[in-house]
Amino acid sequence: MTNENPLFTRLVRGEYSESVHRGRMVLVGPEGRLESHGDLREDILPRSSLKPLQLLPLFASGEPERLGLSPEQQAILVASHSGDEQHVSTVRSILQKVGIPESALGCGASEPLDREAAKRLFKSGGEPTRVHHNCSGKHSGFLIRARMLGAPLEGYLDPMHPVHVEIRETINELAGTSLTAEDAVIDGCGAPMYPLPLETMASLVRDLANPERLPTRYQEAARAIFDAINTAPHHLAGRARIDTALLQAAPGRFLLKCGAEGYFILGVRACEGLEAMGLALKVDDGARRGYETFLARYLVEKGLLSGTEESMETFFAGRIQNSQGLQVGEYRTEHESLGRI
Repeated sequence: MTNENPLFTRLVRGEYSESVHRGRMVLVGPEGRLESHGDLREDILPRSSLKPLQLLPLFASGEPERLGLSPEQQAILVASHSGDEQHVSTVRSILQKVGIPESALGCGASEPLDREAAKRLFKSGGEPTRVHHNCSGKHSGFLIRARMLGAPLEGYLDPMHPVHVEIRETINELAGTSLTAEDAVIDGCGAPMYPLPLETMASLVRDLANPERLPTRYQEAARAIFDAINTAPHHLAGRARIDTALLQAAPGRFLLKCGAEGYFILGVRACEGLEAMGLALKVDDGARRGYETFLARYLVEKGLLSGTEESMETFFAGRIQNSQGLQVGEYRTEHESLGRI
């Protein structure tokens, strides 16, 4: 193993190599590691890739079903949504249904990730609010669970709050870890998260995509999350986002989630000759573009996509266009073990 992680993506403009993105990745199958690339020894912060696990206790309680939440409402609970009008309306509808005010959201106000939605918001004279924050769905879920546990809504982001004690216990049970409140690192939205080995995250997302591998009490919860994001892929991420595009490309095949700073996990449901698999990757410099075209082409190489899926065309192509719409470069995907893809 070298000290330098392998090259995932090279940005080429003309004949000049302008930027490179290195990273690490692991793919696991039903019995464990199938392949790995880069240094996997250190724990890594999964950022928003942790959301399906953070919301698993809420789904395991059955409350989303009892509340009659739609697939869109359930999907946005585990989303890093783009803050477009559909996303904002969906988060608000959840809060209204449970009688929790928007002011209780601890994520703070943030402008929409979707640039077109942000333009529309500002053009209308609006201001970014807490529900525009990409994590507002997750925070709504935290608040619902806090109320169910009879815990205060105020202070619900404290690592010692009952909501996060339960989340930590769930992660420890499923990952075989022994995390404590002292291990918590605060995410961009203020929520506690925890460093985990990349291979652990790959194994966890494999099992979330194949719920029969989980303890019985979590199986229906994982199925609900899987079904929700595959039924309402736009509500997991949004326009021009690879999360949504992958779900649209292969409905019913993947459970996946991006995380900030170039993190991504993807679980493959065993079906139609495919075995249960889990993949986790991290781009060293934190650039999302460092994995998007690489991941799209890698999944084709593994037979998980055909390479012709319309929703993924932008990611397969890897074109770089300027403000005039002209192609001025490309993302070339390379790997020391895989060769050029």
